[in-house]
Amino acid sequence: MSKGSHRFHGIIKKSIAVPSAAMLFFIPLTASAERFGETVSISSFSPSFHEESVSRFTLESASGDFSLVDTPFQKKIKSVASAPGAAVTVETGTASAAASPPADTASMLRDTRFLALTAPEITAAARSCAASDDPVYAVEKFVDRTIESKITGIPLLPALNILKSRCGDCTEHAVLSVALLRAQKIPSRAVVGMIYADEYRGEKNVFVFHMWAEAWFRGRWRLVDATRPGARKSNAYIAFAYHSLETETPLAYLRAVSAIQNLKVRYLK
Repeated sequence: MSKGSHRFHGIIKKSIAVPSAAMLFFIPLTASAERFGETVSISSFSPSFHEESVSRFTLESASGDFSLVDTPFQKKIKSVASAPGAAVTVETGTASAAASPPADTASMLRDTRFLALTAPEITAAARSCAASDDPVYAVEKFVDRTIESKITGIPLLPALNILKSRCGDCTEHAVLSVALLRAQKIPSRAVVGMIYADEYRGEKNVFVFHMWAEAWFRGRWRLVDATRPGARKSNAYIAFAYHSLETETPLAYLRAVSAIQNLKVRYLK
């Protein structure tokens, strides 16, 4: 997973100077804000992870409010108080909900100011992807090819701006992907969390903060990550929260990331 490591940390934008992992995420507060670390080390890591389709990890935070979401590719196994915070054991890569359609399809098709679904440029790009035998994969390839300049440190951009500027990091890949999927009437949503990397900026076997998408297509869920089109190792992702893409920092997202403090991750063999 080390390929294209510069594409990872789209949700690590600017942050205020406090010792909390939650500040790794984009919280636009002051121009003098500075960025913290981008990775989380994995204790007890084993190479057997690479052979698995389903993996388990325990995540510990110094906040007692820490939790994780259940997704089609992730299931909470156990949550316990762990002084001074909380620990959550999660199974990643699971397909337990793969046959369950979204509970709220309308929200996964809704337009927002970040998506601009009716803009001619968005609809034209969506039509080009819809012509493919696999429109979801076509979106991944289109977005990866369109975003030519893989840069970080920019604000969360609307899909139309991304399409025109052709630059961004994983947040821009995710936003444009959701826009092109919804423009095709494919229910989709943005996810914020972490992805495993063999190596990232000299650190080995770490989780890197990341953003991607999920889509409900032809009766099953698809993990959509345009930073690595076609990648299907879903156990390499840990999701913290869904992002509505209605504002830069929706409330549910803020609640989730504010509970991420001094995060530790342990791989369970």
